[in-house]
Amino acid sequence: MRWRRRWAALTAAVILPVAALTACSSGDSGEGPAAVRSELPAKVRDSGRLVIGTSSPFPPMEFRDGNDRLTGFDVDLLEAIAAELGVQTDFQQGPFPELLPGVVGGEYDLAVRGLFDTVARQQQVDMVTYFSAGTQWAARIGATVDPADSCGMRVGAERGTVQFTTELPAKSTACTDVGEEAIEIVGFDTIAQAVEALADQQVDAVSADSPAILYLARTSQDRVAPVGAAFDTAPYGLAVAKGSSLGPVLQQSVQRLIDDGELAQIAQKWGLEGGLITTSLINGATS
Repeated sequence: MRWRRRWAALTAAVILPVAALTACSSGDSGEGPAAVRSELPAKVRDSGRLVIGTSSPFPPMEFRDGNDRLTGFDVDLLEAIAAELGVQTDFQQGPFPELLPGVVGGEYDLAVRGLFDTVARQQQVDMVTYFSAGTQWAARIGATVDPADSCGMRVGAERGTVQFTTELPAKSTACTDVGEEAIEIVGFDTIAQAVEALADQQVDAVSADSPAILYLARTSQDRVAPVGAAFDTAPYGLAVAKGSSLGPVLQQSVQRLIDDGELAQIAQKWGLEGGLITTSLINGATS
């Protein structure tokens, strides 16, 4: 917070070129906002905006409020980062499976949307970690569901997620390997659609990221509930192009927000204190 106040006072007092601002921030050992901003990719620095690919609704990370404004934990995080870097955010919607290709192709400067940092994703993009989540299941109130004993069930998941592409296929294969009935994996365009289908008895359970399950269960009017605790926990990451200078800039900014407590305040706003991390990494996943 002290660093942000110093930056606000500096910019309010005088308008200087980036090089001069960098010199004025020498009290921060070359790590102040102007120095970091100078390391942004030229496209971001020159345009003064971060083009961010996302896919809503995915509450409480990103979704539309009652006034049709994009809001959520990820939105607050990126707004805080942009304020530190002196740029504007430009959130652009896209289908979840197309977010990473959009980063690779240059359509987005970065993508955010509850993206787990995985080794497989690191083959396409660099991942800057900022939060920790896991997979969690939901079932209708009163139903008995066990994610570890789900052979023959109809389980919903959002297409393109790790639950849809990895977790549920692996569980289904484990069923058929021992002669049990496969899991029927039902894909949906959004997790909200999957939870609604669960409430309407179209599927037996839903598997998704734990923040989304907890939020949607709380707002389901007592129709669905989380099943057990989250498992396979891993960090969420901001996806940027491989080797882009944006990765280290974002990592430094996230770490500042962690260190000065602002990320904790954002997490508390959305009831996500349990997912806070202490260190932001670039490509920290080992699996």
